[in-house]
Amino acid sequence: MPSSEQEKFIEEVTKLVDRWSSKLCAYCNDGTLVSIDGMLDFKCSKCGKTMNPIEYLREIANLVFKYREKLTNPKKLHNID
Repeated sequence: MPSSEQEKFIEEVTKLVDRWSSKLCAYCNDGTLVSIDGMLDFKCSKCGKTMNPIEYLREIANLVFKYREKLTNPKKLHNID
């Protein structure tokens, strides 16, 4: 596998972790989170999705799954996105 795929994977995971630590939406590029009635969960001001640590972990898991698929099935490289 070309190193560019590995670099892209690392970049995507790093971006998601940065969004998590900055309390930004995991799904929207410019979505900021607002507290839901003083709760620990937050809601995106743009898309309205509820954000909690599980959402970020789910997105990281999705990135890992896609990366593993690319490693094991290089012919499907262009079909997974």
